[in-house]
Amino acid sequence: MVAEQYLSAFAIDADAFHVMAGSRDEALVRTALNVIVEQRDTGTLLRATDAAEVEPALREIVAGRLDPSRPAGYTWLLELLGRAAGDPLGSLVLPGRGWHALEDAFGAWGLPTLAGLWGRAWTFPWHAAAPDDDPWPFPMLASKADLDRIRDELGVFDTGRVHDEHDLLPDGDDDAENTAHLVGDLLPAWVDGARARGRELLLIRDGGR
Repeated sequence: MVAEQYLSAFAIDADAFHVMAGSRDEALVRTALNVIVEQRDTGTLLRATDAAEVEPALREIVAGRLDPSRPAGYTWLLELLGRAAGDPLGSLVLPGRGWHALEDAFGAWGLPTLAGLWGRAWTFPWHAAAPDDDPWPFPMLASKADLDRIRDELGVFDTGRVHDEHDLLPDGDDDAENTAHLVGDLLPAWVDGARARGRELLLIRDGGR
C-alpha cells in the first residue's frame, strides 16, 4: 500500500483551546463524542473514531490531569476538537511521506512565515512546552498575525517556482502538482477562511510518517 499523509485545516479560537485543560467542560466532552457519531460513516476522522478511547483522553484534558507519558499523547484528538469547537475548512491527501521537508522548500521560496509554521508543532493541550516536540499527528497553529503575513507571502508567490524547483520537494516532480495546489489554491483559501471568521488557523498533518 502506498503511504499517504493527510492535511486538515480548521478555523479555531486558539484561546478557547488553550483553556480546555482544566476547564471541567462537560459540554465539550459531549459535543466531541457526538461528532464521532455524526462522522461515523463519512471517513473524515482518522484516529478519534472510538468513543471508548476518546472519552478518557478528553476527560484527562478537561480535568487538567494531563499525562506526559500517555501513548500517542493528545494531538490525535485535534481532528475531533477542530470539528467540535471550530470550523473545518478543508483537507488534502498528500501521497508518500516526507512532507515535513516542505519547511525547507517554503524557506527557499521566500515564504518564511509559512516555513516557520510548517516546522513548529503546536503544544496543545500543554500551556507551555509539550513533552514531545515532534508529535504525530503534527499540529500547526497560525496566529492572526501569522495569517496576515502568510497571506502577503502567498499573494506575491509565483507557483511556477514549484515546478521549476521541484528538486526541493520530497519526491521531486511527482509532488509538484499537489504542492502547487496547496500553496496556490488551498492555503490562501484556508487563510482567508480563518481570517474571515476572526480566528486562528489549525493545520494537522497525519497519516504515514
